[in-house]
Amino acid sequence: MAAWLDLVSDSTGWTLVDTGRMDELVQGMTHPNTQFPSVVYFAGNGSRIKALRALFPLNNVTRRGPAGLARLHLSTKTANTQHPVLFAESSLSSVSGLGESSLRRWSSDNLRRYRILQDGSRQASEIQEQVISQMLLPWTNILCLFVDTHSELRDACRLLKRRRQPVTIGSQPTADLMRVMIVLTSAQYSELENISKVYHKLNSAGIPSKGVAVLDLRDRYELSPPAAFEPLRRLIINETQDIRTEQTSHGLSFSAIHLNALWTRTLRLDTGASEPTILDCLQVARESHRLNYITTECLVEFINHANKYSYAEDVIHIFVASALLMNAYPPGMHAFHPDLVFDALYRRQCSQAFCTQVEDGEKHCDAVFAHFKRLFYSMGPTNSSATIRRDVLRCNHLQWSGLNSTTTCFYCLCRSPEHMMACRHAICDTCVVVFGTPNKSAEYHFDFTKCPLCQKPSLLTIRQLPPTKRPLVLSLDGGGVRGIIQLGLLRALERRLGHGIYMFDIFDLTAGTSVGALNEIDLILNGSTAEESFRRFPALAQKVFKLVSPPSQKLSVVGWAKWVKCLAGILADGQYDANNLDNTLKEAVDPERRMFDVSTTRSAGSRVAIITSRISDGKACVLANYRGIGQRAVDSAYQFLRPEEESQNPFLWEAARCSVAAPWFFQTKTLPGFGPLQDGGVRANNPLAISLKESATIWPAHGTHDLVLSVGTGVSSSEVKAEDAPLGGILQDGAVPRIIRATMSSPSMDGEQGFYEALNYVPDPMRAHIFRLNHALPWPLPRLDDVDKLVDLAGLSYSVPDELVRAILATGFLFFELDQIPIRKQGNFYCEGSILCSSPNASGLIKKVLAEFPSPRFQTADGYHLGLIGNDDECHGCGYYRKKVAFTVNSLEEVISIEIANSSFQHKIGGFPKYLLASKKGMLLRSGNQTADPIFGTFPREEETSIVEFGAWAFTVIAYAQLLSLWGR
Repeated sequence: MAAWLDLVSDSTGWTLVDTGRMDELVQGMTHPNTQFPSVVYFAGNGSRIKALRALFPLNNVTRRGPAGLARLHLSTKTANTQHPVLFAESSLSSVSGLGESSLRRWSSDNLRRYRILQDGSRQASEIQEQVISQMLLPWTNILCLFVDTHSELRDACRLLKRRRQPVTIGSQPTADLMRVMIVLTSAQYSELENISKVYHKLNSAGIPSKGVAVLDLRDRYELSPPAAFEPLRRLIINETQDIRTEQTSHGLSFSAIHLNALWTRTLRLDTGASEPTILDCLQVARESHRLNYITTECLVEFINHANKYSYAEDVIHIFVASALLMNAYPPGMHAFHPDLVFDALYRRQCSQAFCTQVEDGEKHCDAVFAHFKRLFYSMGPTNSSATIRRDVLRCNHLQWSGLNSTTTCFYCLCRSPEHMMACRHAICDTCVVVFGTPNKSAEYHFDFTKCPLCQKPSLLTIRQLPPTKRPLVLSLDGGGVRGIIQLGLLRALERRLGHGIYMFDIFDLTAGTSVGALNEIDLILNGSTAEESFRRFPALAQKVFKLVSPPSQKLSVVGWAKWVKCLAGILADGQYDANNLDNTLKEAVDPERRMFDVSTTRSAGSRVAIITSRISDGKACVLANYRGIGQRAVDSAYQFLRPEEESQNPFLWEAARCSVAAPWFFQTKTLPGFGPLQDGGVRANNPLAISLKESATIWPAHGTHDLVLSVGTGVSSSEVKAEDAPLGGILQDGAVPRIIRATMSSPSMDGEQGFYEALNYVPDPMRAHIFRLNHALPWPLPRLDDVDKLVDLAGLSYSVPDELVRAILATGFLFFELDQIPIRKQGNFYCEGSILCSSPNASGLIKKVLAEFPSPRFQTADGYHLGLIGNDDECHGCGYYRKKVAFTVNSLEEVISIEIANSSFQHKIGGFPKYLLASKKGMLLRSGNQTADPIFGTFPREEETSIVEFGAWAFTVIAYAQLLSLWGR
């Protein structure tokens, strides 16, 4: 029998070893998502082996090979049924087999070890009993104890008296459904009297006879094994059926993957502690979805809107209840009893929200619960929680037109919105998957023809970052008229990438300061090509830097014009007309479009951060078209300006106006709720550091980036180095000029220095994925307002390195996903998956890859060939690209990367490197487009992937296509 658990001791104490046997057996089931196993545990003397051979004749039950603490098998006869039987076996007191799991034929890398807390010097038998009571018995349905002697009975009583691992659903303990059978088998060696005296000994030991059955088979020892253990077989079958009925009534009938996940989670508790840690199944199911909880604030905001528009009470109640139902029971979630779920997750929030807004709040809370419970019992295979939610929204859609918010997604009532619909209803990324339709020609793009809330037409495509892919980030420096250099570099990049690949298709997050903010607005939000933006820039700069009144010709002749302009700027708080700047920006962007608004480009989903700063202390501030799901530190180096209401959602031209309000050049701009703001260049002229932090806040589950591009606005190659400059007088090297030079050359003001400053805090392995584009000028850098230099700057020849172009083609659009769970073969794991393309123009991208990488192939980092790259892997009907690949790894903890390579180049694609078995992240399985919770449910595009081992997640990773069918499409 294959070893399952083992105990190993060394000089530091005891370690519990999990060999992965449970994972292996669950993997061998035909449909573990919908199979609900029973666990039967045989413990005690050697008669248990005879019983196992008689009860499970189709299994190869033997004690050959490594023993360990406990062994586990899947009943061959029931393996493909809806109710398979898992049976475990171990001794109660013998420690002779402990430590033998190290002899397993598989690599020790596959073993998982858990330290056992040491409480004094304890014997191996005591540790063994504690592990059994805390790790195995909480999930055992039937415990068969084989005893024939008084000492064996004492061992059994001692085990039964031990406190088991407390298991709860919320705050409510789960029902104790375990049945105990004391089996007497050997008449020859039995020291025990009749059954009544065995019961008496159990009661004397403080073990209630309820739930304990004593089965005397001593008079059958001369029969054949099947006949001898026939009463035990019938008793197990009958008890198992009764337990299944009770499990269903208590909501405790767990599928194989759920049971495996819970048991795996149990292993991570403090084994050996004097007071066992409580295992809350509901908390475990949602531990990776902390940001998916309904909050009182979200409910209060909805109730305020509902009261404002005088919604009927019953309409309010069912609106809230259906949102809670969708939150509580996503596809794949275990059907916990609705009373327990509501009390644990929602009752307090509902009560507080209603009590603060209306009279008799508890009555409203009870009404919401009544609808929640009714809707729960209406769910079924064709009527998911999302289907119910959609029906509720559709039936009352005429009432929802006024429900607009920039802080709460009213589709789900639990997350911040990330996108704005044309009807001005804001929606989060999760609800995009739930309510959107997968685009027919592009991966991870979702189409909307109407708003699910109000049913008004809303033609919109929203793209999302693939779950296994990391973001691409673009950072744009400030620099006044030198912004044309930035556009020249980006134009050169677009030309190298080829027609049909533009900035708004490439980058997931763009951050810009001052002129960089203007450029990102035009490139990302307006959907302009770099060519178009480059061509328009000189005229825009000429309008922006139009003097209020031209300087005196006489003063210009004597060279004092710039000093007069500077003095005038100081006195008037701006050299240039603020009204003229406002009007110019309104012409450049839609004057009615707000910062957090519907996209006008081909698809929404690109995040844009505009960097500005406070005038009180110069602290950098961020105005954004997103909210982000991660937490931002209160004492962060910058402030994220989050609108609390629609009036604080600035117009896009106002956000741009704040970012370009450079001191001495333009007056500050005051935004409602945020106060006066100025140019972000006084603190973060290079916003690279901010963009890296924001990327981690928007996509915390992705950890880091796939590629970062920082683009400057020129650097002078003709300036004298500071250490070579001779000392001058007080006007040149006095305190004031020294402070000015130091300030202008500091990382806050100097984009180039800011880049290297940010790079200091980036781990070395990540630096290879960060690129800097800048252009060296043969003359000193022009002033921010020197429009006369625009002709010269526009005429320069701009170029980009081949390395960057190839990195974007490889990493920017191509990524890997598993198609099925890794299969163990001969000690290794066989993995099948697909390399996919997220570009809407997959055909054009592959052609460009073939041009940049002659004779390209896909390969693993160690050189294993995965196949050639070609257009034959593209679907000519829909445009999707899908390259099927397969490879083998020694361990699921092995770090994997896939590359585009030829004889000269190697570039990693997106989606890797990462662990197949992630101790920090769960891997994703592909059969469409989906992120899944590896324990209990599928949360589309969720912020965090569950922290579980392979057996806990491998069978539950469901891709988007399957998700959408589960949601009721």
